[in-house]
Amino acid sequence: MYILGEGNQVQPEGVAGELCVAGRGLARGYLNREDETAKRFVADPFVPGERMYRTGDLVKWVNGGIEYIGRIDQQVKVRGYRIELSEIEVQLAQLSEVQDAAVTAVKDKGGHTAIAAYVTPETADIEALKSSLKETLPDYMIPAFWVTLNELPVTANGKVDRKALPEPDIEAGSGEYKAPATDMEELLAGIWQDVLGISEIGVSDNFFSLGGDSIKGIQMASRLNQHGWKLEMKDLFQHPTIEELTQYVERAEGKQADQGPVEGEVILTPIQRWFFEKNFTNKHHWNQSVMLHAKKGFDPERVEKTLQALIEHHDALRMVYREEPKDVVQYNRGLEAASAQLEIIQIEGQAKDYEDRIEREAERLQSSIDLQEGGLLKAGLFQAEDGDHLLLAIHHLVVDGVSWRILLEDFAAVYTQLKQGNEPVLPQKTHSFAEYAERVQDFANSKAFLKEKEYWRQLEEQTVAAKLPKDRESGDQRMKHTKTIEFSLTAEETEQLTTKVHEAYHTEMNDILLTAFGLAMKEWTGQDQVSVHLEGHGREEIIEDLTISRTVGWFTSMYPMVLDMKHADDLGYQLKQMKEDIRHVPNKGVGYGILRYLTAPEHKEDVAFSIQPDVSFNYLGQFDEMSDAGLFTRSELPSGQSLSPETEKPNALDVVGYIENGKLTMTLAYHSLEFHEKTIKTFSDSFKAHLLRVIEHCLSQDGTELTPSDLGDDDLTLDELDKLMEIF
Repeated sequence: MYILGEGNQVQPEGVAGELCVAGRGLARGYLNREDETAKRFVADPFVPGERMYRTGDLVKWVNGGIEYIGRIDQQVKVRGYRIELSEIEVQLAQLSEVQDAAVTAVKDKGGHTAIAAYVTPETADIEALKSSLKETLPDYMIPAFWVTLNELPVTANGKVDRKALPEPDIEAGSGEYKAPATDMEELLAGIWQDVLGISEIGVSDNFFSLGGDSIKGIQMASRLNQHGWKLEMKDLFQHPTIEELTQYVERAEGKQADQGPVEGEVILTPIQRWFFEKNFTNKHHWNQSVMLHAKKGFDPERVEKTLQALIEHHDALRMVYREEPKDVVQYNRGLEAASAQLEIIQIEGQAKDYEDRIEREAERLQSSIDLQEGGLLKAGLFQAEDGDHLLLAIHHLVVDGVSWRILLEDFAAVYTQLKQGNEPVLPQKTHSFAEYAERVQDFANSKAFLKEKEYWRQLEEQTVAAKLPKDRESGDQRMKHTKTIEFSLTAEETEQLTTKVHEAYHTEMNDILLTAFGLAMKEWTGQDQVSVHLEGHGREEIIEDLTISRTVGWFTSMYPMVLDMKHADDLGYQLKQMKEDIRHVPNKGVGYGILRYLTAPEHKEDVAFSIQPDVSFNYLGQFDEMSDAGLFTRSELPSGQSLSPETEKPNALDVVGYIENGKLTMTLAYHSLEFHEKTIKTFSDSFKAHLLRVIEHCLSQDGTELTPSDLGDDDLTLDELDKLMEIF
């Protein structure tokens, strides 16, 4: 007898496999039933010419004997896991409170496979049984539905008649709200409600199924930190429900962030070094900005005091830059430089008459930043008939997408406190941008970090076309020639994308968007492999005891990736492959810039850093938190150009996605001297069509299918996992 696993490999003690019987004289097959013979008899890999009989029994060696687990044909797939129902039955039968037990697979009200348990006697305590099972079985094997009976129905042979088992109450047993029961569950539920914008959250609700993403995860961690607790993002991704997550929340002990003002020279981070390496024309005018609208108007004095508080609290807003012959010096000025200046501009007439003036004035403010003299935040208050419009423009060197969420939240908090007559109080600082830059500089040459160099070296050695098929070439790369095309999904499609879609393959937003984007790129270029610059928020937890969840600064990571679209004809496989490729990028790409700009030359001389894709891709997340209790919303008026029209466009095509007002929008900013509008419109339509097709495909899947990264195996391939699943 043998216990065999994948590829007829003999399983060692303690590892489950199929029981196979071999030996001379064993029957050669089923008479006139070649299909059954092929299914049950396989060549004996140890004795040439002989066969083994596959019994269909799942067993394992234990102390020299065979332990029977159950029938392989009784396996089901629940939430992506292969489950042997009889194994649950065995565990139930061992409980003293249970007389008889049967376990079956049913469909929940979402149409997904779930587990139902039938136990006797009818007086059995279901909650007690669940608690007992959790001591021996993982969460995904705990039945979702329970039925207590006086006795189980049996066939004439005395076996459980599974067809006669009553249907469980699907409505009562699935998806019910489970209220928080402990202080930590209450705290987490309250934070989730705030971050996700959902009024009632139970402890069994999935963070990502409710629309959460990595950026909202950072916001959640920031709020948790304000209460004196910390949580690592990897734990959120692995345990996305409150009842699972509570055991991974820890006291925020160890080195705490200095709460005093930061002053002095600050090391340039990788993305900042990239910026100065590019030597952009008019680098002073390279901002990010928002225009806020308050229908009832802003109080100018409160706005100025609020901005003053933000500049004092968020040290990076006081940076200045001095260009020297060999390098650029970044200097964090002290509180004496924390001088907020608000320009008030009276606007008369109707909106259609004053839009042009607002745009001109906004552009003047946007272009007035001076990196050497400072004042990297410019504010203009436009007082108009329909309310006030407040422009906030900040140089990109000290702000990014996550920083804006922090600043807008703090702006609303301080403004409200001042309105109520209170002194402004902000949450405690996390570690400063200056400390982050210093710690990353040290990390760049550590043994722990240099382990990921091999990944980037192999990526750089790939031969992949980086250029897009342009309609014409141009030597004029100025931003003034940039034009934009965009498409949006409906609110319903967006809700499906942020919640239900990810159940099929345990995906994240970038897995879905990049699959659709890659399919459109393949259609456009005719290539199976296309290279792209990916951008991420860059706040990965790469350094121990360093927290930057509430730190304002430019942390963006930028790195090349090759989208392998060879499996485009099999959409499910392509999605899983994209997911696995993204998961294999070390630390979500933050290390590429560290290696390129901070690691010592002797440690990176074999990495070319030569891939220069024409296209960049960046998903910014959700911006539905732009308003706070009706204080302000995003203005629809033009806020001027954030980048100087004379500066160079870094990429021929920039694709940026975000969700606002419940709708996903994808913008495609292209160089109009190199692409016809029709070319980009065709690509945009293709991208949208593929995205909708991916959404439809995921929604049509039954249950969840796991991939190697879900199992924590970096070496296992998709094909190997599929073969393994076929055996078990």
